[in-house]
Amino acid sequence: MERAKELYLHYCGNRYFMALDGDEVEYDMYHVSKETEETWRKEFLDGFFAQQPHGKDALASYSQATEFMKGDRSDWCWEEVLHYPFRSGWLDDVTILFMLQRSFRLGERWARRGKLSREAAAAYLQELDAFSQEAQQRVENGTLSRAGDYDRLEFADPAHVADYLESLLRSWAELV
Repeated sequence: MERAKELYLHYCGNRYFMALDGDEVEYDMYHVSKETEETWRKEFLDGFFAQQPHGKDALASYSQATEFMKGDRSDWCWEEVLHYPFRSGWLDDVTILFMLQRSFRLGERWARRGKLSREAAAAYLQELDAFSQEAQQRVENGTLSRAGDYDRLEFADPAHVADYLESLLRSWAELV
């Protein structure tokens, strides 16, 4: 079962990608129940919320968490995952900016499936707007925080940050 769990976590429960890589046949041999998969998923997400990674490690963890939330499983922590970038006080600004794309894709998916209410989308839009204003001010002042493990500087340009955030704000406004 350890190998089955390893495969399940590696693919974030996505059997399509398991099949693409040729690992679905092996995974099927373990006859893992949906209850066990849900337990592993909850363990992963509980661990995700308990840690406080930085920079690229935070992005990788958040990416996995959002992948786990894409399925049609019970979404007991969807709001926590969606708002995670804004509510994790240890994250630097650039990590949050990168995370916002993933959270938007997740919110858009939930909106199409009827899982994201207008009220929830509007609440997120308010948080995004507040962060946007603060981030734009910091980038103009040259104080936008950045983890030491980023080597790309796309968020060093105030115009790029403004365009990026404006695009996200417009997209979220369409969901509301």
